[in-house]
Amino acid sequence: MADKPSRALVVYAAGHAAALGSHLDAFASRACCGLLTLRSPTEDNSSTILELAQLLDVYDPKLFERFMGLRAALVTLGFHVFKTNDFIKRAFDLLGFSDGDVQETSEFDLVFMHVRLDKLVGAVLESAPVGSAIASRIHVSVILSYGSASETDSDLNLLRPRQSYTMKTGDVRLHHPILLAQWQDGVTRVDLAKGFSFEEFMKRGGNLAMLAERFLHEVAFKLWKAPKYGA
Repeated sequence: MADKPSRALVVYAAGHAAALGSHLDAFASRACCGLLTLRSPTEDNSSTILELAQLLDVYDPKLFERFMGLRAALVTLGFHVFKTNDFIKRAFDLLGFSDGDVQETSEFDLVFMHVRLDKLVGAVLESAPVGSAIASRIHVSVILSYGSASETDSDLNLLRPRQSYTMKTGDVRLHHPILLAQWQDGVTRVDLAKGFSFEEFMKRGGNLAMLAERFLHEVAFKLWKAPKYGA
C-alpha cells in the first residue's frame, strides 16, 4: 500500500482485445494481470453500453457520494487518438502530475478514458517511467474487451476452486471476459505475464477473475476512497 493517496488513470478500449501491440505487452510485463467477468446481457443491450455500465457500476448515488468525495472525469472519444502525448499530458495535468513531479493538489482523483488505442499505453509508460515520482503515485488500469462476442466454450469454466463471482445472484457470462492489467510502481504486484492476452493472463497472471461491477471499488480502494473488497 502506498504511503500517500494515489490517483488513477483508467484506459478502456472496447473491441481491441483481438488486435494487440507491443506497448500493451510491455505494460503487461510490469503489471498485475487478471480478468473481469460480465453479467449476461439482455438481448437489446449493446456490448459497449453493457460493459461501461458494469465497469462504472452504474447506480443512483453519485461517485463522490459513494466513494468519500472521489472526483472523477470520464473522457470518451469516437475517433483515433493521433496526438497521443498531448492527450496523455492533459490527463496527467488533471491528476496533478506535471513536468515529472507530483503536485500536492489535483483537479481529479480518477480519469477514466474510453478511447480507441493508438500507442496510448506507450505514451503512459513514457510519461511515468519506473522509479519516477509520478510512477509511484499513479495507479494505471488498462482494460480491453472483445466488443461483440458470441458464446463459445471458455477456459473460465476450468478455474478451480469455483470463483465467488459465479455464486452471486444473476447470470454471469463465462466467455470473452474483459482483460485487465493494473500497475503502480512499488505498489502493485508483478506477475509472470509477458504478453497482453487471455491465454497469458490465464497461465501467468497474478489475479484470476472478478465481476466487472466491482472494478471501480477496487480502484477507489487504491485511492483511499473505499474499504477493501474481497481478499
